[in-house]
Amino acid sequence: MTIHRLLSALAISALSFLIVAVRYFELILFPEPLHDYFHGNFQHMPIPSSQAVTILAVTALRYFVNTVISLAILWFLYKKVRFLKAALWVYLFAFICLFSIMAVCLFIDGATVKMVLFYTRRFLIHPLLLFILVAGFYYLRDKELR
Repeated sequence: MTIHRLLSALAISALSFLIVAVRYFELILFPEPLHDYFHGNFQHMPIPSSQAVTILAVTALRYFVNTVISLAILWFLYKKVRFLKAALWVYLFAFICLFSIMAVCLFIDGATVKMVLFYTRRFLIHPLLLFILVAGFYYLRDKELR
């Protein structure tokens, strides 16, 4: 194993630890009313739309933090600028679509909307795209090597 691969492996490990730390310290780093709301009996409570700006700001900040860490992981995994550019576009497109849906759902009340809000928020605050992109880029890289 070369020194570059060792340093990349250490960087990926440290960045993975950061992703876990963001999740572990979420209540300290990103306090938001929806955390308690969704851990309660939210189907029978109205959505806290009075705090919509706070909810949207905290969610956007957390998405940004996860995106930066995820892009760094992708860089150390593949070291290809075109993969990083593609990932950035995917993250940007996902943010625009999901954030818009979440913003609309905060002001509409209903059982279906609550579940859409729940899953949209979940997708925004967790680095799910990282797993999809790692697998996709691995496939593309493997296809190039053949």
